[in-house]
Amino acid sequence: MSNNNDNVKKPLRVRKKKIDETGQELKYKSRSAIYSVTIAVIYITLILLISVAASFFILSVGNDVFALQKTERVAEIDLGMYPTIIDVSNELAEKGIIRYPAIFRLYARLKLDEGENFIPGTYTASSLQNYDSLINMFLAQTGERRIVTIMIPEGYTVDEIIDLFISEGIGTREGFVDAIENGQYDYEFVKRLDAQPKNESRRYRLEGYLFPDTYYFYSDWEETQIINKILDNFDTKLTQEFYTFIDKSDYTLDDFMMIASIIQKEAYFNSDMELVSSVIHNRLENSNTYPKLECDSTVLYAIREHKTDITQSDLNFDDPYNTYVYDGLMPGPICNPGWSAIYTAFNPADTDYNFFVSRKNGEMLYAETLKGHQANVAKVREENKGN
Repeated sequence: MSNNNDNVKKPLRVRKKKIDETGQELKYKSRSAIYSVTIAVIYITLILLISVAASFFILSVGNDVFALQKTERVAEIDLGMYPTIIDVSNELAEKGIIRYPAIFRLYARLKLDEGENFIPGTYTASSLQNYDSLINMFLAQTGERRIVTIMIPEGYTVDEIIDLFISEGIGTREGFVDAIENGQYDYEFVKRLDAQPKNESRRYRLEGYLFPDTYYFYSDWEETQIINKILDNFDTKLTQEFYTFIDKSDYTLDDFMMIASIIQKEAYFNSDMELVSSVIHNRLENSNTYPKLECDSTVLYAIREHKTDITQSDLNFDDPYNTYVYDGLMPGPICNPGWSAIYTAFNPADTDYNFFVSRKNGEMLYAETLKGHQANVAKVREENKGN
């Protein structure tokens, strides 16, 4: 049996019209249409921005690879032993020759044949060179180039170091002297050295700073490249702690290097270096009592001779490097000291010694007073008579 209510049609729900103050019907735009248009605009804008950024990056990379429109920049690129593609790309980027080291690495790996490696050396590179040119340059090697091992002993003078290189067929004396006297080197210790008032009596500007060590050079290197590599090694030894210590002391770095050079020449054994250093510091700090250092090693540097028996005439030789004749420190270091001598120049033993004398076997005798020193000298002379 049907329900009459089922046949009753329900009225349709009609959206009420909204009118404004004048009685006009308000018109509405579809909300979904506005939303869709907004999303489309944002999407298109992002696509355009990404396309522009990508295009700019591609153009920038292309410019870097092919060196189409670049500002010229020239720099020395130093490739050490067994340089890797990563080493080379980082060096080029750091020197401003290329902009994208990762792209250079990818490009180089595609260009290099299996087993083909970059050749160590120092190259002059330009930002106007394309990647191909740079890669080919690092692969070039003349038949005359050879690796030379040079061992600079502790205590060698500049003249002896120059002779060492010349004996290996590297450079000329004139070239090395010019590099030492006039070369421009970007190191803090060189800047401090050059900032000092010029002393016309100084024999060599960089005497004391050519750090003794074993080095590997190329036979076709310029003298300035060789000196720079030696100075770079020394630069790694001087930490900020040393500069802070120097700035708080009464001495300059050059003063400490002069002290170190005397220690190197006077102390035969490393165990004596702290004590020799203490004697030098004690005399410098009591200059009213001990105005002269009176070190035989400075006499030998002054007379430019190697000898074991120093005469009274030698001791009286009139030269600013002779600490028997002139007060205080010399115009410059008398050799290139090793690290032990340098370290003890900064860190002398705490003693009251003011004198030292060497025995024939290299051992040293120390004394606080002149009387004690004279007794030690007499002892050494007596020992030498028996030998």
